[in-house]
Amino acid sequence: MTEYIIILVFIIWYILSLVVSHNVGKKSKLGVEGSFLLSFLLSPIVGYFVSRFSYKK
Repeated sequence: MTEYIIILVFIIWYILSLVVSHNVGKKSKLGVEGSFLLSFLLSPIVGYFVSRFSYKK
C-alpha cells in the first residue's frame, strides 16, 4: 500500500512541477527548463516563488 502512495506523490510532484514551469517559467529569466528543474529538485512551491521573483525576460 505504501508503494502506491509513494508513486501517487511522485506523480503529483511531477505534474505540479510541470504546471509551475509552464505558467511561471516561460515569463521568467530562468526559462521553462530551469524552472522545471528547480521545481522538481526542491519543491513546486519553492520553484514557483524563485521563478516568480526572478528577473523578467
